[in-house]
Amino acid sequence: MRHDYDLPPDWDALTAEEKSRWMTQERCRRQAMQQGTSPSKKLKAETRRRDRVLAARGYEPVKQKR
Repeated sequence: MRHDYDLPPDWDALTAEEKSRWMTQERCRRQAMQQGTSPSKKLKAETRRRDRVLAARGYEPVKQKR
């Protein structure tokens, strides 16, 4: 499957239903971030904060070969 998503580390352990739910939530999150509304600004700030916390803990996103 080709995509540009940063999959969670336990992706292979998820069931098909959990994977579908995660993908749906991620698509909704991305769409909300592109709309430029105040909720999207809040979401962008939360995402930046989460990324900084994960980077400080040494987390690196799982990258898929394309």
